[in-house]
Amino acid sequence: MITDDNEVPLFDPERDLVVLPGAPGHTHPAAGRVVDALEQVRSRILTERLYKVGTLRTGPSSDPYPVMPAVAALHRRAEPALRRRAQTAVACLEQLIQRYPDDPELQDFLDVPPVLHRWILRHPAPEQLRVDFCRLDLLGDTLSSTRVLEFNASSPGGVVSSGMLNRFCRQSSLGTLLAEWEVPQAPFERPGWFADWLIDYGRVRGVREDESSRVGLFHERLSLKFEFNQLRAQLRGRGRTPVETEPSAIDHVKSLRLGYLKYIPEDPREVERWETFCARMTDGQLVAPNALAARWVAENKLCLAALSDPRFRRLFTPPQRATLDALVPYSRKLGDGISETEAINERTRLIIKAPYSRHGTSVVLGAETPADVWSGLVRDPARRGWLIQERVTPSAVGTNDGTYFRDLMVPVLGGRVIGYCARMNRKRVLNSAQGSGTHAVFSPHDLHKT
Repeated sequence: MITDDNEVPLFDPERDLVVLPGAPGHTHPAAGRVVDALEQVRSRILTERLYKVGTLRTGPSSDPYPVMPAVAALHRRAEPALRRRAQTAVACLEQLIQRYPDDPELQDFLDVPPVLHRWILRHPAPEQLRVDFCRLDLLGDTLSSTRVLEFNASSPGGVVSSGMLNRFCRQSSLGTLLAEWEVPQAPFERPGWFADWLIDYGRVRGVREDESSRVGLFHERLSLKFEFNQLRAQLRGRGRTPVETEPSAIDHVKSLRLGYLKYIPEDPREVERWETFCARMTDGQLVAPNALAARWVAENKLCLAALSDPRFRRLFTPPQRATLDALVPYSRKLGDGISETEAINERTRLIIKAPYSRHGTSVVLGAETPADVWSGLVRDPARRGWLIQERVTPSAVGTNDGTYFRDLMVPVLGGRVIGYCARMNRKRVLNSAQGSGTHAVFSPHDLHKT
């Protein structure tokens, strides 16, 4: 019998249907519906042109968006507490952003590249900075073991796609089962949520109706992300013309009043070509959520170390500290919070990752790395200042075809959770670029009312 709310499973075992390749017959009598529903969902995905990532070099991908044949609901007792923790964690991240311009210790710790740092300091009202959109990536089996590994403000398209997947499942043969479960629709399942939010964001900040007729989607030059199909479709559905462009495209930048910046460059030197873009964002002539001063602090993975390191507890209230203790794993800055020797000695319980990186490319798990290789990585001067983090065990699903690992992604919009989504993979590094597929996750509670 469960006596401690913290030990409640993250996923509800009675509502977790997994029918993966080679899986044995699931004990749940409705598990067979997943197979039929999956075919219906895949058909919809092709109709909606939801494809994997391509590039200008390879061309658009013809492979459909990878969907795992699995459906899950969060545990009724775990979800409200998890939601509160996620929302509080984002509020703490906002606190780091707001304090950064006037806190030399925090500036030194986060070590934001100078080309980004100078624009952060030029923001006219740092106390008003917000994390307008953020996706938290979590791992864990139970409420007590679940931890946040990353904050991501650059992936609304992935959340749009996950909301679409939930909607497709609801409209498939699984719909009757979800109705039996009394699973309410989440805000991100609504077809036009991103466009409505972005347009309203601009309106509140002085962008007139005629000025929002064209909306910029700023992304890197070689990107043909699958998610832009969805973002474009939503904007067109609201009578807007999406303009996809690079931040360095001066003509487009000067003519647009509303937009969304999709990414943060892996090489900060790219921002040297964004002078007009950064100036217009900073002075409010170009309105976009997650202002540069917020984005370039929030997506620095060393924020996890700042939320964990005792030196920065002074920034948070006692209730916030309690939430950080519960949700943020042990995280330190290599060379400034944890020594090389300590990181080497604790190899099997740690991971290392770069402050600014994408697609899981810089992540190294100590337990899966030979001791001599790990020692070399940690002692490499190029990795000094990287994030060292406690390894968190992902939720695992056993099948005849082997073990699949899964995470939980929690999108927070305007300070409120708008849904849940998850990835599954055979690898412990769960990232779409590393071969992960998405599966539908539903909240047992109405997120519109919370």
